[in-house]
Amino acid sequence: MARHDEWLRIYDASPVADVNTGAEYLKETSDDDGTTWEYPRPSTGHHLRLDMTEALIAGCTVDYRDGVAVIQSPHPIGGLIRYTPAG
Repeated sequence: MARHDEWLRIYDASPVADVNTGAEYLKETSDDDGTTWEYPRPSTGHHLRLDMTEALIAGCTVDYRDGVAVIQSPHPIGGLIRYTPAG
């Protein structure tokens, strides 16, 4: 139960809670520390908040400013995930 409580605490706090869940984003990944970004695909603020929460729980970094998020991937493959506002 503690993990669930921690997940909700992070999800409902800044910077995660600062994201508009209804906003549209472009999600990309990088395996070279952000030198190149690949596999652009549409996403939403809801997915961004989920990715941010999972990264923070795993002790990974999350940088969110001016509507752009760069997240250290908590997944074993590693790399970075970037969300930029669509449009």
